[in-house]
Amino acid sequence: MYLSIFRIITYYRSSIVLSYRTHISFAMPKKEIAYKGRVLFLHGFAQSSSVFYAKSSALRKRFQSLGYKTIYLNAPINLIPSDLPSSDSLSKFNTVVVNEEEKTNYRGWWTKKPDHTYKLDDAIACVEKYIKDNEIVSGSPEDDKSNQILDSDRDLPIVGLVGFSQGAAFAGALVHTFEQLFGVDTLEFALLYSGFKIDTKLMPEYAELYSQKNGSDTNVRMLHIVGELDTVVGDDRAYTLYDSTRENSHLLKHPGGHFVPNSRIMIDQVVNWIENKNEESEKKEEKKPKAEKSEVDDLLAMMEKFGA
Repeated sequence: MYLSIFRIITYYRSSIVLSYRTHISFAMPKKEIAYKGRVLFLHGFAQSSSVFYAKSSALRKRFQSLGYKTIYLNAPINLIPSDLPSSDSLSKFNTVVVNEEEKTNYRGWWTKKPDHTYKLDDAIACVEKYIKDNEIVSGSPEDDKSNQILDSDRDLPIVGLVGFSQGAAFAGALVHTFEQLFGVDTLEFALLYSGFKIDTKLMPEYAELYSQKNGSDTNVRMLHIVGELDTVVGDDRAYTLYDSTRENSHLLKHPGGHFVPNSRIMIDQVVNWIENKNEESEKKEEKKPKAEKSEVDDLLAMMEKFGA
Protein backbone atom coordinates (compact mmCIF):
# COMPACT_ATOMS: atom_id res chain seq x y z
CA MET A 1 0.00 0.00 0.00
CA TYR A 2 2.78 2.42 0.95
CA LEU A 3 4.52 1.55 -2.35
CA SER A 4 1.38 2.41 -4.31
CA ILE A 5 1.01 5.76 -2.52
CA PHE A 6 4.70 6.53 -3.26
CA ARG A 7 4.18 5.78 -6.96
CA ILE A 8 1.11 8.04 -7.09
CA ILE A 9 2.99 10.92 -5.42
CA THR A 10 5.99 10.45 -7.74
CA TYR A 11 3.75 10.41 -10.80
CA TYR A 12 1.90 13.52 -9.59
CA ARG A 13 5.17 15.39 -9.01
CA SER A 14 6.50 14.37 -12.43
CA SER A 15 3.31 15.62 -14.07
CA ILE A 16 3.65 18.97 -12.33
CA VAL A 17 7.29 19.31 -13.44
CA LEU A 18 6.44 18.28 -17.01
CA SER A 19 3.51 20.69 -17.09
CA TYR A 20 5.67 23.50 -15.68
CA ARG A 21 8.49 22.88 -18.16
CA THR A 22 6.05 22.68 -21.05
CA HIS A 23 4.45 25.94 -19.98
CA ILE A 24 7.83 27.63 -19.67
CA SER A 25 9.01 26.50 -23.12
CA PHE A 26 5.95 27.97 -24.79
CA ALA A 27 5.96 31.12 -22.67
CA MET A 28 9.50 32.20 -23.57
CA PRO A 29 9.27 35.03 -26.14
CA LYS A 30 11.18 34.78 -29.39
CA LYS A 31 14.17 37.09 -29.41
CA GLU A 32 13.81 39.85 -31.98
CA ILE A 33 16.76 41.29 -33.88
CA ALA A 34 17.39 44.97 -33.24
CA TYR A 35 18.25 46.11 -36.76
CA LYS A 36 20.38 49.20 -37.28
CA GLY A 37 20.02 49.57 -41.04
CA ARG A 38 18.90 48.08 -44.34
CA VAL A 39 21.03 46.61 -47.11
CA LEU A 40 19.47 46.30 -50.58
CA PHE A 41 20.42 43.26 -52.69
CA LEU A 42 20.24 43.59 -56.49
CA HIS A 43 20.31 40.25 -58.31
CA GLY A 44 22.03 39.42 -61.57
CA PHE A 45 20.64 39.05 -65.09
CA ALA A 46 18.34 36.02 -65.52
CA GLN A 47 18.01 35.67 -61.75
CA SER A 48 15.35 36.82 -59.28
CA SER A 49 15.24 37.94 -55.67
CA SER A 50 14.69 34.37 -54.44
CA VAL A 51 17.59 33.01 -56.50
CA PHE A 52 19.94 35.70 -55.18
CA TYR A 53 18.58 35.07 -51.67
CA ALA A 54 19.72 31.46 -51.94
CA LYS A 55 23.02 32.21 -53.69
CA SER A 56 24.10 34.75 -51.05
CA SER A 57 23.00 32.81 -47.97
CA ALA A 58 26.29 33.04 -46.04
CA LEU A 59 26.61 36.79 -46.61
CA ARG A 60 22.96 37.35 -45.72
CA LYS A 61 23.23 35.47 -42.43
CA ARG A 62 26.36 37.40 -41.46
CA PHE A 63 24.65 40.70 -42.24
CA GLN A 64 21.73 39.73 -40.04
CA SER A 65 24.04 38.78 -37.18
CA LEU A 66 25.55 42.27 -37.43
CA GLY A 67 22.15 43.92 -37.21
CA TYR A 68 21.53 44.67 -40.89
CA LYS A 69 18.16 43.82 -42.43
CA THR A 70 18.61 42.41 -45.92
CA ILE A 71 16.09 43.38 -48.59
CA TYR A 72 16.12 41.52 -51.92
CA LEU A 73 14.65 43.60 -54.73
CA ASN A 74 13.20 42.13 -57.91
CA ALA A 75 14.23 43.61 -61.24
CA PRO A 76 11.33 45.13 -63.22
CA ILE A 77 11.69 43.14 -66.45
CA ASN A 78 10.33 39.60 -66.65
CA LEU A 79 12.53 38.18 -69.38
CA ILE A 80 11.09 36.33 -72.37
CA PRO A 81 12.86 33.41 -74.09
CA SER A 82 14.41 35.65 -76.75
CA ASP A 83 16.07 37.72 -73.99
CA LEU A 84 17.74 34.71 -72.45
CA PRO A 85 21.01 33.00 -73.24
CA SER A 86 20.87 29.35 -74.25
CA SER A 87 19.99 26.74 -71.64
CA ASP A 88 23.57 25.50 -71.75
CA SER A 89 24.93 28.90 -70.81
CA LEU A 90 22.30 29.89 -68.23
CA SER A 91 24.31 28.18 -65.52
CA LYS A 92 27.20 30.54 -66.28
CA PHE A 93 25.00 33.39 -65.06
CA ASN A 94 24.78 31.56 -61.72
CA THR A 95 21.05 31.13 -62.09
CA VAL A 96 18.69 28.15 -62.00
CA VAL A 97 17.97 26.15 -65.16
CA VAL A 98 14.38 24.91 -65.51
CA ASN A 99 12.50 22.76 -67.99
CA GLU A 100 11.39 24.47 -71.20
CA GLU A 101 7.71 23.92 -70.38
CA GLU A 102 8.04 25.38 -66.90
CA LYS A 103 7.05 29.00 -66.43
CA THR A 104 10.13 31.03 -65.55
CA ASN A 105 10.76 34.01 -63.35
CA TYR A 106 14.00 35.13 -64.95
CA ARG A 107 14.36 38.87 -64.52
CA GLY A 108 16.62 41.68 -65.66
CA TRP A 109 17.28 45.30 -64.74
CA TRP A 110 17.46 46.12 -68.45
CA THR A 111 17.65 44.45 -71.85
CA LYS A 112 19.72 45.55 -74.80
CA LYS A 113 18.28 46.96 -77.98
CA PRO A 114 19.65 45.85 -81.38
CA ASP A 115 22.13 48.74 -81.24
CA HIS A 116 23.33 47.47 -77.81
CA THR A 117 21.94 50.49 -75.95
CA TYR A 118 19.44 50.28 -73.09
CA LYS A 119 17.49 52.43 -70.66
CA LEU A 120 17.70 52.47 -66.86
CA ASP A 121 14.39 54.25 -66.25
CA ASP A 122 12.44 51.15 -65.18
CA ALA A 123 15.30 49.91 -63.01
CA ILE A 124 15.62 53.24 -61.20
CA ALA A 125 11.84 53.44 -60.77
CA CYS A 126 11.91 49.96 -59.23
CA VAL A 127 14.35 51.04 -56.51
CA GLU A 128 12.46 54.29 -55.99
CA LYS A 129 9.21 52.35 -55.52
CA TYR A 130 10.72 50.40 -52.66
CA ILE A 131 12.33 53.42 -51.00
CA LYS A 132 9.23 55.62 -51.19
CA ASP A 133 6.39 53.09 -50.94
CA ASN A 134 8.08 50.12 -49.24
CA GLU A 135 6.99 47.90 -52.14
CA ILE A 136 8.91 45.32 -54.16
CA VAL A 137 8.12 44.17 -57.70
CA SER A 138 6.05 41.01 -57.42
CA GLY A 139 7.51 37.81 -58.80
CA SER A 140 7.08 34.18 -57.81
CA PRO A 141 5.80 32.90 -54.44
CA GLU A 142 9.42 32.08 -53.62
CA ASP A 143 10.33 35.73 -54.17
CA ASP A 144 7.69 36.82 -51.69
CA LYS A 145 9.15 34.48 -49.07
CA SER A 146 12.61 36.04 -49.46
CA ASN A 147 11.56 39.23 -47.69
CA GLN A 148 9.59 40.24 -44.66
CA ILE A 149 8.63 43.81 -45.47
CA LEU A 150 7.32 45.72 -42.44
CA ASP A 151 6.06 49.28 -42.06
CA SER A 152 8.68 49.74 -39.35
CA ASP A 153 11.38 49.21 -41.98
CA ARG A 154 10.91 52.82 -43.02
CA ASP A 155 12.61 53.86 -39.79
CA LEU A 156 15.76 51.93 -40.71
CA PRO A 157 18.32 53.86 -42.79
CA ILE A 158 19.44 52.35 -46.08
CA VAL A 159 23.17 51.92 -45.49
CA GLY A 160 24.35 49.46 -48.11
CA LEU A 161 23.97 48.01 -51.59
CA VAL A 162 24.96 44.52 -52.67
CA GLY A 163 24.88 43.72 -56.37
CA PHE A 164 25.83 40.77 -58.53
CA SER A 165 26.70 40.93 -62.24
CA GLN A 166 24.09 43.17 -63.92
CA GLY A 167 22.84 44.07 -60.44
CA ALA A 168 26.37 45.13 -59.49
CA ALA A 169 26.65 47.25 -62.64
CA PHE A 170 23.35 48.89 -61.72
CA ALA A 171 24.37 49.41 -58.07
CA GLY A 172 27.68 50.90 -59.21
CA ALA A 173 25.77 53.38 -61.37
CA LEU A 174 23.60 54.43 -58.41
CA VAL A 175 26.27 55.05 -55.79
CA HIS A 176 27.45 58.52 -56.81
CA THR A 177 23.96 60.00 -57.28
CA PHE A 178 21.99 57.92 -54.76
CA GLU A 179 21.00 60.93 -52.67
CA GLN A 180 20.11 62.96 -55.75
CA LEU A 181 17.98 60.16 -57.21
CA PHE A 182 16.20 58.95 -54.09
CA GLY A 183 16.64 61.61 -51.41
CA VAL A 184 18.58 59.17 -49.21
CA ASP A 185 21.82 60.42 -47.63
CA THR A 186 22.55 57.43 -45.36
CA LEU A 187 24.26 55.14 -47.89
CA GLU A 188 27.66 54.04 -46.56
CA PHE A 189 28.94 51.17 -48.70
CA ALA A 190 28.41 49.06 -51.81
CA LEU A 191 29.57 45.49 -52.42
CA LEU A 192 29.86 44.86 -56.15
CA TYR A 193 30.31 41.23 -57.20
CA SER A 194 31.32 40.62 -60.83
CA GLY A 195 30.26 44.13 -61.76
CA PHE A 196 31.13 46.35 -64.70
CA LYS A 197 30.69 49.95 -65.78
CA ILE A 198 27.91 50.94 -68.14
CA ASP A 199 29.32 51.94 -71.53
CA THR A 200 29.02 55.72 -71.31
CA LYS A 201 30.66 56.18 -74.71
CA LEU A 202 27.77 54.30 -76.28
CA MET A 203 25.26 55.88 -73.88
CA PRO A 204 26.69 59.30 -72.89
CA GLU A 205 23.48 60.25 -71.08
CA TYR A 206 24.58 58.01 -68.20
CA ALA A 207 28.03 59.56 -67.76
CA GLU A 208 26.64 61.87 -65.07
CA LEU A 209 25.82 58.84 -62.90
CA TYR A 210 29.52 58.28 -62.28
CA SER A 211 32.09 60.26 -60.38
CA GLN A 212 34.18 62.54 -62.58
CA LYS A 213 37.00 62.44 -60.02
CA ASN A 214 37.60 58.68 -59.81
CA GLY A 215 35.40 58.36 -56.73
CA SER A 216 37.10 60.99 -54.58
CA ASP A 217 33.94 63.10 -54.55
CA THR A 218 31.67 60.50 -52.91
CA ASN A 219 31.58 59.26 -49.32
CA VAL A 220 30.14 55.86 -50.22
CA ARG A 221 32.88 53.26 -50.02
CA MET A 222 32.95 50.52 -52.65
CA LEU A 223 34.34 47.01 -52.59
CA HIS A 224 34.70 45.29 -55.96
CA ILE A 225 34.82 41.49 -55.72
CA VAL A 226 36.19 39.91 -58.89
CA GLY A 227 36.46 36.23 -59.82
CA GLU A 228 39.79 35.45 -61.47
CA LEU A 229 38.06 32.79 -63.60
CA ASP A 230 34.98 34.85 -64.48
CA THR A 231 34.40 34.30 -68.20
CA VAL A 232 30.95 35.96 -68.26
CA VAL A 233 32.09 39.49 -67.44
CA GLY A 234 35.63 38.93 -68.72
CA ASP A 235 38.85 40.79 -67.97
CA ASP A 236 38.03 43.55 -70.44
CA ARG A 237 35.04 44.65 -68.33
CA ALA A 238 35.83 43.25 -64.89
CA TYR A 239 37.91 46.25 -63.81
CA THR A 240 36.14 49.07 -65.66
CA LEU A 241 33.96 49.98 -62.69
CA TYR A 242 36.83 49.74 -60.23
CA ASP A 243 39.09 51.91 -62.40
CA SER A 244 36.45 54.65 -62.53
CA THR A 245 36.11 54.72 -58.71
CA ARG A 246 39.59 53.72 -57.54
CA GLU A 247 40.02 56.72 -55.21
CA ASN A 248 37.18 55.43 -53.03
CA SER A 249 37.29 51.71 -53.79
CA HIS A 250 39.04 48.51 -52.86
CA LEU A 251 39.51 45.38 -54.91
CA LEU A 252 39.10 41.84 -53.62
CA LYS A 253 39.82 38.85 -55.84
CA HIS A 254 38.69 35.28 -55.40
CA PRO A 255 39.95 32.19 -57.26
CA GLY A 256 36.58 31.39 -58.81
CA GLY A 257 34.22 32.34 -61.58
CA HIS A 258 30.92 34.18 -61.97
CA PHE A 259 29.30 33.80 -58.55
CA VAL A 260 29.09 35.26 -55.05
CA PRO A 261 31.69 33.35 -52.99
CA ASN A 262 30.25 31.98 -49.75
CA SER A 263 33.46 30.67 -48.19
CA ARG A 264 34.16 31.65 -44.59
CA ILE A 265 37.41 33.44 -45.45
CA MET A 266 35.77 35.55 -48.18
CA ILE A 267 32.82 36.49 -45.98
CA ASP A 268 35.20 37.42 -43.16
CA GLN A 269 37.18 39.73 -45.43
CA VAL A 270 34.04 41.42 -46.73
CA VAL A 271 32.66 41.93 -43.22
CA ASN A 272 36.00 43.21 -41.93
CA TRP A 273 36.04 45.72 -44.75
CA ILE A 274 32.54 46.89 -43.90
CA GLU A 275 33.43 47.32 -40.24
CA ASN A 276 36.64 49.07 -41.24
CA LYS A 277 38.73 46.66 -39.21
CA ASN A 278 41.21 46.49 -42.03
CA GLU A 279 42.08 50.20 -41.77
CA GLU A 280 45.14 49.62 -39.61
CA SER A 281 46.36 46.82 -41.89
CA GLU A 282 46.10 49.09 -44.92
CA LYS A 283 48.10 51.83 -43.21
CA LYS A 284 50.82 49.33 -42.37
CA GLU A 285 50.91 48.15 -45.98
CA GLU A 286 51.36 51.72 -47.20
CA LYS A 287 54.41 52.14 -44.97
CA LYS A 288 56.13 49.00 -46.25
CA PRO A 289 58.87 49.20 -48.89
CA LYS A 290 57.77 48.35 -52.41
CA ALA A 291 59.83 45.18 -52.29
CA GLU A 292 57.44 43.82 -49.68
CA LYS A 293 54.29 44.61 -51.65
CA SER A 294 54.05 41.02 -52.89
CA GLU A 295 52.79 40.01 -49.46
CA VAL A 296 49.36 41.43 -50.27
CA ASP A 297 48.82 38.40 -52.50
CA ASP A 298 48.73 36.24 -49.37
CA LEU A 299 45.36 34.55 -48.89
CA LEU A 300 44.74 36.41 -45.66
CA ALA A 301 45.65 39.87 -46.99
CA MET A 302 42.65 42.13 -46.78
CA MET A 303 42.62 44.11 -50.02
CA GLU A 304 44.87 45.49 -52.71
CA LYS A 305 44.64 48.44 -54.99
CA PHE A 306 44.55 47.21 -58.59
CA GLY A 307 47.22 48.86 -60.69
CA ALA A 308 48.73 50.71 -57.73
